[in-house]
Amino acid sequence: MTVRINDILEEVSGYIPDADTRIIEKAYVFSARVHQGQTRLSGEPYLNHPLEVAYLIAQMHLDVTAVAAALLHDTIEDSLTKVEDIAAGFGDEVAQVVDGLTKISKIDFRSEEEQQAENFRKMILAMSKDLRILLIKLVDRLHNMRTLQYHKPKSQERIARETLEIYAPLANRLGIHWLQIELEELSLKYLDPTGYKTLKARLEDIEKAKEAYLSDVMGQIRSKLESMGIKAEVKGRIKHVYSVYQKLKKQGIPFEDVYDVMGMRIIVSSVAECYETLGIIHSIWKPIQSRIKDFIAMPKANMYQSLHTTVFGPGGDRIEIQIRTREMDYIANEGIAAHWRYKDGMQISDHEGERLSWLRQLLEWQKELKDPHEFLQSVKIDLYPEDVYVFTPKGEVKRFPVGATPLDFAYSVHTQLGNQCMGAKVNGKIVPLRYKLNSGDVVEILRSSKQHPGKDWLRIAKTSRAKTKIKAWLRAQENEQSIALGREILEKRIKSLHLGKEVDYEAMAKDFSFPDTDAFFMAIGFGRLSVNQVINRIAPEEQKKEPKRQIRKKSQDSSGIVVKGVENLLVRYAKCCRPIPGDEVVGFITRGRGITVHRSSCPYVMEIDPRRLIAVEWDKNFSENHEIDFSVMCADKPGMLGSITAAIGTRNINIISMKAYPVANGSAMCVFRVTVKSLSELKDLFGDIRRLKGVERIERQ
Repeated sequence: MTVRINDILEEVSGYIPDADTRIIEKAYVFSARVHQGQTRLSGEPYLNHPLEVAYLIAQMHLDVTAVAAALLHDTIEDSLTKVEDIAAGFGDEVAQVVDGLTKISKIDFRSEEEQQAENFRKMILAMSKDLRILLIKLVDRLHNMRTLQYHKPKSQERIARETLEIYAPLANRLGIHWLQIELEELSLKYLDPTGYKTLKARLEDIEKAKEAYLSDVMGQIRSKLESMGIKAEVKGRIKHVYSVYQKLKKQGIPFEDVYDVMGMRIIVSSVAECYETLGIIHSIWKPIQSRIKDFIAMPKANMYQSLHTTVFGPGGDRIEIQIRTREMDYIANEGIAAHWRYKDGMQISDHEGERLSWLRQLLEWQKELKDPHEFLQSVKIDLYPEDVYVFTPKGEVKRFPVGATPLDFAYSVHTQLGNQCMGAKVNGKIVPLRYKLNSGDVVEILRSSKQHPGKDWLRIAKTSRAKTKIKAWLRAQENEQSIALGREILEKRIKSLHLGKEVDYEAMAKDFSFPDTDAFFMAIGFGRLSVNQVINRIAPEEQKKEPKRQIRKKSQDSSGIVVKGVENLLVRYAKCCRPIPGDEVVGFITRGRGITVHRSSCPYVMEIDPRRLIAVEWDKNFSENHEIDFSVMCADKPGMLGSITAAIGTRNINIISMKAYPVANGSAMCVFRVTVKSLSELKDLFGDIRRLKGVERIERQ
């Protein structure tokens, strides 16, 4: 059904009876005029899109300003309209919302990843001024996802992935459950079409087969609650496709092993009846102890409240049951939109501001994280909804994402406490830094002035705050090390020239436009300023030339790596990614250990200060065996391992170690460590192994 302006006006009048809808009608006329002649990829008039978005905003019961802004949200971007025109015709409030939406969608960056990160940064900034901007943007994305079939496959995948990683978690964090679910389902439909279609069909089959079963269970619940004097609304459902898909992927299990695809929702009149109903349900069917959760006493960050339990229902089938009041149910579906409506200039209350404190935290972090990729990773971490609740020794409750450690707790209290954290006492027992916090833990941090952050802390910490503070400390230390390394490199080169005079480093720093000698030496240490550039300024002409280097013969002392701009430094290979000739590589300057060579795609490289990286390349005259690890997923059958090892032996490649073990669904995992001379040799080997019957997947570690 095509939405018309009258549908929107009727919807608004339904929840704001005395609304002055003239601004909405005016916005419709303006939008129709500026979008006249424009069409979408589907071929339909472009005006249909803002009408659909405005109708969805009205269904969320937002105010007249939001509905008008939704009708106008593309006018600046897709026509000659200026923000001043919107302000003159519709007032500053509408203009600010439309301008915020335009800024979100107008940024253009070199790579998709930077664009995604920077757009999201703009979105955070925009919604800090007016949450309606974010709500309209989410609905705008929803309608675009509903019409994604008209895009090319590559665009479909990019938009769907962005939706799944950014917009769906935002909808979840705002508590708008229906919006989150639809965004997730639509994204999965394009990211894994076969998996989505297959899983959807299987869930529909279960729903048909279990229709009578669900009806019977609901009847038993209603009857038992009525006998106890509780009036309740009981609903039954099969879980959504995406939630089941995530479970299959996360746990690595077949569909047949998912036992709790059925769910019940019981809606009662009061909080007291919620707990009473939980007891009644447990008296009928045996609960699974680990699956009882109380989100009423400890609401989620998005204001969600409910009691959750999973029981063994009739016939032993597992049934997930949610118990909540009608208000809780409304909030669970509508989220912040249920709690907060704009009214003639009213702003968000202090109480609601506290519940949305995560927005302010994100704003603080985005100021500290200048690199777009780094910011995106931090935001994605903190948008995921699962939380654990722990207590300080004084009984204060602190909330962290699942997987958080004592480091996250320490940095949440104070930066200095985090930097000196050496462990913690959890519930009175000493635990290591890697310990994962659980809800209900009482945490006391153990500190030492001799303890300092290390790079491995970045893998231990979970929260953006902790990671940011650790990186800040590491950068400060690395700056000091770079200063020492830069001085060492330059002094060594100057000494070899035998200038016979003292070198004025302060004057040299000013000559290269550095504020002081520290900045000067740091630039050399980081490789941003080469030693040759400095020598060209201070040495007599006949001494500028470097001594001729002898042609390096292949030997055990040769590293196989050429470091651009730096000579005579120790080079070693990173064990985390085991680079081999042919890989794209990058060097990392380490104090006292020279250069560590990583593959450019190594996850560790993404976590370190980019200023510490230095350009390196493979020495074409060098040939030596390098160790690498790879895994093969294959059929678990006799002779399979022998076939793989035979393929390796045929290539005359040495196997250092191997291990094999069975996994689910009749498959086995074989892990090998071998020595190869180059990437091309490894690719040839992988080609041989892939051609073996029974091999499902091969991956380099």
